[in-house]
Amino acid sequence: MSNYQFPPLKNEKKFEEFVCDLLNEIENTDSYENTEYQKFGISGQAQHGIDIFSAKKGTVIQCKLKDLRKKDEIIRKQVISDLEADILRSSELKFEIKRFYLASTFRDDAVIQEFATALQSKLKTPFVIQYWGWDTLSKYAEQHDIIIRKYFPKFLPKPARQPRKPKPEFPEGALGRDLIKKNYVTYLSRRYGDWKQMQLDKEGNVEKFNWPSHNKSLMNRYKASGINYILLTQFEDVVAYLQGKIDKTIFGRYHKSNGKKNYSSYEDFIKGISI
Repeated sequence: MSNYQFPPLKNEKKFEEFVCDLLNEIENTDSYENTEYQKFGISGQAQHGIDIFSAKKGTVIQCKLKDLRKKDEIIRKQVISDLEADILRSSELKFEIKRFYLASTFRDDAVIQEFATALQSKLKTPFVIQYWGWDTLSKYAEQHDIIIRKYFPKFLPKPARQPRKPKPEFPEGALGRDLIKKNYVTYLSRRYGDWKQMQLDKEGNVEKFNWPSHNKSLMNRYKASGINYILLTQFEDVVAYLQGKIDKTIFGRYHKSNGKKNYSSYEDFIKGISI
């Protein structure tokens, strides 16, 4: 029983290459120098009932790609007929045969295997006749990574995930150590930037609010390399600074004049009340 459920190949040429490569792997031959198993002839030439051969090992192979949408009984009859016809044609070969394999995309089948044995006895062939169905081919294929990589790459195990980099540890007393306070500062900073952008849009200005310049100005003011590195002792000052900038925007002044709040207080923010 094969551990993988490799799908039968559907291209005849690719199936022949697969079987050729597989036999070279099974018997540890050198397929790249074509010293052993090779495809026999080319399309249009008399192939005497074989597709692959190894003169050194006395082995010939006939490959049969079948339409698996047909009923098993029909495919079985086709394979049996193919096997008998190919055995008779192989007698025209000019080298000694020790083994004859019929390889098929049809599954392993006891009836075909029994017929192969009976045919060998009936014809008294000097060579062994064997049927290799897709189950047998798959069983051998799964033992060779080079075959899986070339013909069934989707079945290769996925590379192990790299462990996630640990989150950086912020210094003691840094804003990044207090997520709620850090989020409140971020909330105020965004409120200021968003309202400045709304002001630019209202004025018909195509210019966009300069977020990098705003962030750089904030970090320079508090001598920090990022918002997470602002000191917790500076929290109240940062909050007052950003709230003051929001209040001075056009929308901030308008809201205040109409008795509306421009932002949530820190106490409301903690409770989840966001304006």
